[in-house]
Amino acid sequence: MRKIILTILGMISIPFLIYAQTIVKVASDAPPSEGNLNKAVQDAITAGTLNNTVFELEPYGYYVLTGTIGVPAGMTLTITAPEPGTTQATAPPQVVWSGTGGLNRDYQFEVFGNINFKNFWLRAATTTGDQVGTTIVVQDDPLAVQGQKVTMENMIIDYYPCPPLAGGAITVQSQRFIGDFKRVYFKNCVDPHLRYYGRAVSYPYNTTGLHSIKVEFENCTFANIGYVFMQEGGEYADDVRFNHCTFLNVVMFPLQSGWWWKLAVTNSLFINCFMFGNNPAQTGTGDPNGGTIRIDSIARFGFTVPFKEEDRRILFAHNAYFLEPWLVDWMANNDYSKQLRRERRDDEIPVPQPMLSPRTIEFFEAVGQDGKKLFPGIKKANLFDGVNPALAKPPTDEALVKEFMWRKWYDNSDVNWAWKPNNDFQGLWPLEEDLSYSNQTLKTAGLSGYPLGDLRWWPTEYNQWKNQRQAEYDYITNWRDQLVTSVNDKETTQIPTEYVLSQNYPNPFNPTTKIEYSIPVAGNVSLKIYNTLGQEVATLFEGFQNAGKYVADFDGSKLSSGVYLYKLQSNGVSISKKLVLMK
Repeated sequence: MRKIILTILGMISIPFLIYAQTIVKVASDAPPSEGNLNKAVQDAITAGTLNNTVFELEPYGYYVLTGTIGVPAGMTLTITAPEPGTTQATAPPQVVWSGTGGLNRDYQFEVFGNINFKNFWLRAATTTGDQVGTTIVVQDDPLAVQGQKVTMENMIIDYYPCPPLAGGAITVQSQRFIGDFKRVYFKNCVDPHLRYYGRAVSYPYNTTGLHSIKVEFENCTFANIGYVFMQEGGEYADDVRFNHCTFLNVVMFPLQSGWWWKLAVTNSLFINCFMFGNNPAQTGTGDPNGGTIRIDSIARFGFTVPFKEEDRRILFAHNAYFLEPWLVDWMANNDYSKQLRRERRDDEIPVPQPMLSPRTIEFFEAVGQDGKKLFPGIKKANLFDGVNPALAKPPTDEALVKEFMWRKWYDNSDVNWAWKPNNDFQGLWPLEEDLSYSNQTLKTAGLSGYPLGDLRWWPTEYNQWKNQRQAEYDYITNWRDQLVTSVNDKETTQIPTEYVLSQNYPNPFNPTTKIEYSIPVAGNVSLKIYNTLGQEVATLFEGFQNAGKYVADFDGSKLSSGVYLYKLQSNGVSISKKLVLMK
């Protein structure tokens, strides 16, 4: 058992007011003491002071749950700890389950209200290190018209398998869920048996009528996990965002289902995602899922939604996708695949998923005969497919991952493929793994030149990035929500002989203007608008066009007055000009 260095027994409460909140310092449990956190929270509920109480845990503390902590409707539970340092004594405190027999461990927290967690470590395990099927469940409160919110910052969510509700580490049973996750590390959420569990955030299996208003992940890492974000049963989220996130060793869907209304996935790194692969015998020459996101037409949803295709706003930009060679080789050359090959059942051998499925690419690139994008609210840009980031020290046990995947392909028997779970059982700090990387291209491929992926692994860059976080957030929102404007053929009987980008007219303009351009050779074309900092603010066109003359309509109503650049790129040619928006 992990060494307990704290000797204070019981709970010490030191109440004092800061901004009308009482801070209750909860002492670490020390054997045989258990349940200090349970008692502290229950005392506040009984006293009617939960909303005004902050429960502060000790650095490197150890908190043993003796039962589910409930959060009543209309109330908020706030638990925090000091910012972790770089020594063992400043490690984040852990919250685990008691090993006492007879406990109902279905829910660590049962939330009818809201929770706000910061700077500590939640483990789905007992004091003896045994994995427990448990969850943080958000139960529905019909009176919570503004939503029920889970806020987590600088947390570790560790070792969560399939819970009793068949949901995720956070299970959504609410009709108005809001999730805000910043600097959260979901690690070793492995289920020894089920390839489609554990999960980070999920609705329960086979439910209906649940819903999420908004779910955001920022600077989060998901390493060794079944799924990350799960939507099923006709249940979806209105607005989903992943920015600066790292996905590593995801067995199935990173983002499950194509039922997106508003989605932004930006500045993120996908490595070894959808490790189960694609089975050509099942998909044939059809449509594999893809290893990052998938988009389906509303007609294929199978349920009614309050939006139309023209209302959808999806942005997939500044992202990288890579499958490590050992995984690709294992798909083709594990014993089961060799057996299938001998039996001439080659189409049943798992093959790598593409970054994006053909159907998804159609949503991004499809253009009608008139040159207009068929789905102007659905955009992709600046993608890096097949670029090896060369991770510094990934939390990957290749032998166990291979064993688990082989078993899932072959006989579905059980393998615990967690990476060094004893490290986490002991609470070793700092973490041994390091998901920074050496690839120079990806280190500057994010917006404003920051590395792709979770910046927790880049402390210097993260501290710099924080200063412009809100500006980047607003930029991504504008980019996603602004329509890609129409591009039309300009009637002519002559094929252009050179690339031409004309001055927009009118200029200055408010808020619309036209941009004419010519391309002499068919090929991929992009026409984009940039601010004076070089940041892309609009995509007028991105896709294939035949040789010809075109005119693009640009609506700058969502932009501020000022000077902007518009740039035409095709077949290695790049031409830029200035335009002036004057409101």
